[in-house]
Amino acid sequence: MDQKVVEYIRSGLAQNKTKEAVYQELLTQGVRLEVIQESFHELDADAHKEDTQKNTIRIILIIAAILIGAGIFSFIASNWQGMSTAAKIVTIFFFMGLSYGLGWYCKEKKQLQRTADAFMLLGVLIYGAGIFLVGQIFHITSNWPDAFILWMLGVIAMAFAVESFVFFSLAVVLGLIAVFDYPILLFFESRSMYLGTSTALLVVATVVTFVVGLVIRKRMPSELRDLY
Repeated sequence: MDQKVVEYIRSGLAQNKTKEAVYQELLTQGVRLEVIQESFHELDADAHKEDTQKNTIRIILIIAAILIGAGIFSFIASNWQGMSTAAKIVTIFFFMGLSYGLGWYCKEKKQLQRTADAFMLLGVLIYGAGIFLVGQIFHITSNWPDAFILWMLGVIAMAFAVESFVFFSLAVVLGLIAVFDYPILLFFESRSMYLGTSTALLVVATVVTFVVGLVIRKRMPSELRDLY
């Protein structure tokens, strides 16, 4: 393997040259065709290995964010009964703001995108849990899928703010939970006084989930898009 050829190809691609143009330049310089092909294969293998490592790190960070969130929820739950209403609200907003703040710091100041995504994900998980907790604190009566729609709308706002594929995917999952559970809920609680609100939110959930799905499909790589 000629490392000089590999570095030449890497440099050319970094300058937005096409593979065909790099091929032609190397052939013009007298480099044998098989050497060029082996060099491209080497770069493809390195790129695949790097992508695998990045995806592994992303998964680990996401799992870590979920575990940290579970720890925070356990802390809140263990002290819930002894906390005042104000303390409960402050605790929810504190942890949510801390997660978003750390995410912003890692992204803007440290250029740690995957770590930033993990903290942002932790923030939206706390946001979702906060919706249910606030409803419990103030004894808000509504159909429970409404909370998933409100959660979904918050996640979508964060997805557009940070341009993260993970958040768009999470928003679709939350929307689908609401869309599929609403008909069941409304069937068993057909006399609910919140039917009007629930129907309106159901329409919102359906439309928003569809639009976000289109956004995801538009932004995914072409090789994946062709599979759907």
